[in-house]
Amino acid sequence: MFKSFFTISFFISLSRILGFIRDILIARYIGVSALSDAFFGAFRVPNFFRRVFAEGAFNSAFVPIFIEKINYKNNDESIQNTRYFLANIFSILFFSLLIFVIIFQIFMPFFMKILFPGFFADPFKSQQLVSFSRITIFYLIFISLVSLFSGVLNSINKFAVPASSPIILNSTLIIAVLFFGKLFPNYGYALSWGVFIAGILQFIVVSYAVYKNGYLVYPKIPKFNADIKKFFRKLLPGIVGANVMQINLLVDSIFASAIAGGVSYLYYADRINQLPLAMIGIAIGIALLPNLSRRIKSGEFDSAIKLQNTALEASLILVMPATLALTILSYPIISTLFQRGAFGENETNFVSKALMFYSFGLPSFVLVKVMEPAFFSRLDTKTPMKIALCCLANNVVLNYIFYLAELGFVGIILASVISSYLNLSLLIINLLRKKLFYFEKHFLKKLLLIIIPSLLMALVLLFLNKYFSLNHNFNNIIELSIMIIAGSISYFVASFYSGSLDILIGVLKLKRKKNDQPPS
Repeated sequence: MFKSFFTISFFISLSRILGFIRDILIARYIGVSALSDAFFGAFRVPNFFRRVFAEGAFNSAFVPIFIEKINYKNNDESIQNTRYFLANIFSILFFSLLIFVIIFQIFMPFFMKILFPGFFADPFKSQQLVSFSRITIFYLIFISLVSLFSGVLNSINKFAVPASSPIILNSTLIIAVLFFGKLFPNYGYALSWGVFIAGILQFIVVSYAVYKNGYLVYPKIPKFNADIKKFFRKLLPGIVGANVMQINLLVDSIFASAIAGGVSYLYYADRINQLPLAMIGIAIGIALLPNLSRRIKSGEFDSAIKLQNTALEASLILVMPATLALTILSYPIISTLFQRGAFGENETNFVSKALMFYSFGLPSFVLVKVMEPAFFSRLDTKTPMKIALCCLANNVVLNYIFYLAELGFVGIILASVISSYLNLSLLIINLLRKKLFYFEKHFLKKLLLIIIPSLLMALVLLFLNKYFSLNHNFNNIIELSIMIIAGSISYFVASFYSGSLDILIGVLKLKRKKNDQPPS
């Protein structure tokens, strides 16, 4: 699992670096403005529905069933049944998305008024939002099919191509801004068409990888057999259960649309916050689900729980320093990455404040991704669904309360963070109550050993951040680089001596020992 995790995390990190370059260019040319709000809103729509219908819910229902089928019998009939199941799922998803996109195109102004009501107080912003969304909505078809094929490749332990496909999106958007921005009425149109083209390119690359691994898939009239019925029984609850964070983000967008620049502030801050979330939580969650599913199908329940404990502890080792680093360095990070061109000092202050509050919820965002596979690997999508509905209601109520309290975009972030911790708590309580999980012996001691190095690193960062703020001797990039390097060194040295790195080191040693064994 850890080999898979490092593969996924490596490609995600490359993608995020390109993503930062993309966002730096967007900030330079359109900053925080009506145009940026409109584009980010249009870009969020297909990404939200992709995560609802494909990436989260589809994979939570699809991957365990697909693994069950490919591991059933290694004969021609079993292989044919597996291909038939995949072809049916692909066809259902394709035709459903096509109908959905056509409906959205016809009623685009109506749907946008529901999703971003605050935008329609500004005729220019609302008109741009509708125009951009008519282009970006087609991305939903391609990226959802990419997500399905990624589930296929992940199930057969092929993680590199799915994890690297976002590199195509970021590269395409960079090219769109640099070379085609001035050919369109504004940069928003160039970016929107870049999203559309990137979806096609991602689909071509990932579908070719699926074909190379023995699965030729194309649309045909789907047939609803027993496997499809079983899939939908797990899918419908999973649409909510696997996507509470995305639904909460959509709720956040509705409230943010009423705040000038709110959507853009949340977008830029969330992009930074998403880096550790993707490299740690999402990467471990993707690698964990197929591994847990195999153990549970084989009746190795204790082994599955031990694996999840290891994933939990490894996640804490990585997320605790990331949380404190983002909290302390929020201002220098935002000023270094984005403050240029149309993105000024005022925007830096607001976005860095948003990032600081987002970072408070990072541990819960990551650990939710680690705990959810315990349910999905057992084909239980109803329990996460019930928990998600509870958290969704909590988020809506808190958003409204904080909105009335005039906390602005900070209230939106706080509502999301509190709901995420509630989500994590309810997931763990349900797992413990059903005896599907237990904390291994000395967990609290290990947690303390993880926290101490993070606090020492935080002290180093606080000192350096204060020093550079009072003595601005270097440019922003050099100062931020010095703080990141010093913080990383102090954390890993302290972690080594405290013993909190033993989990990762132990996994690597175990893998090496297995590789050194002679074949039987």
